[in-house]
Amino acid sequence: MIETTRLPEEFIAGIGETRYPFGPKVEKRTLEGIDEIQYLYVSPWTSIKMHGHDNQWEVWARLSHKTAHVCLKGEEHELVNNSGAMMILMAIKGHIDYSYDDLEGLLRDWGFTVTHGSLVVND
Repeated sequence: MIETTRLPEEFIAGIGETRYPFGPKVEKRTLEGIDEIQYLYVSPWTSIKMHGHDNQWEVWARLSHKTAHVCLKGEEHELVNNSGAMMILMAIKGHIDYSYDDLEGLLRDWGFTVTHGSLVVND
């Protein structure tokens, strides 16, 4: 589970305390157990073949479209770029046993539209 916590008060200063009656606060959610973050440059009409992840989960984040595609431990996924354009992705891999709902909730809070499984682009 990805929990929400607060930064300690010694790290926070109030700027307009009279405008916000509950005082200053900064909440954070930490994605732990990251093994690696990769930059993927996928050329047009190229695919990453179907493959599985036994000991890791993986998220492919397509930053330009604010979409994220989640593959959990024990699942398989593929990436198919059927477009005539290059695609840039950020791949995040980790080993903690997060559920799809955990990862989906965090990614959605970051502004991504989230799907479960493979990424196929036809645009």
